[in-house]
Amino acid sequence: MGAKVMPKQNQKILIIEDHPVTSQMIANILKMEGINVMVAADGKTGIAKAKAESPNLILLDIMMPEMDGFEVCAKLKSDPETAKTPIVIVSVCDSGDSIKKGKDLGADGYIAKPFDPEELVKIIRKYI
Repeated sequence: MGAKVMPKQNQKILIIEDHPVTSQMIANILKMEGINVMVAADGKTGIAKAKAESPNLILLDIMMPEMDGFEVCAKLKSDPETAKTPIVIVSVCDSGDSIKKGKDLGADGYIAKPFDPEELVKIIRKYI
């Protein structure tokens, strides 16, 4: 994966993703980079963890049951406790409309699934 950049002390990333295999794969990539990882399997849990844990970055899936990633993004960005936390959407929904909607709701970045692990790390490093 190229040269590792030493992470700042105690960098935490919250992954909000309903597919366990995907969240585990992302978590493994981040752990190899020396980043602490938290996982939430749904939007409601993700919002609660974001408030309780103050992550440095949130990786957010769009297609989730009950509360989709767009709704989660809007709620996080409208809450003063979490509004400044960067959000990168990680989704198979990579149409121009989805990317625009994510940005309009406050998402800071967007990466399409499937993704190259090095590209994911590069995007993450932009925000932490």
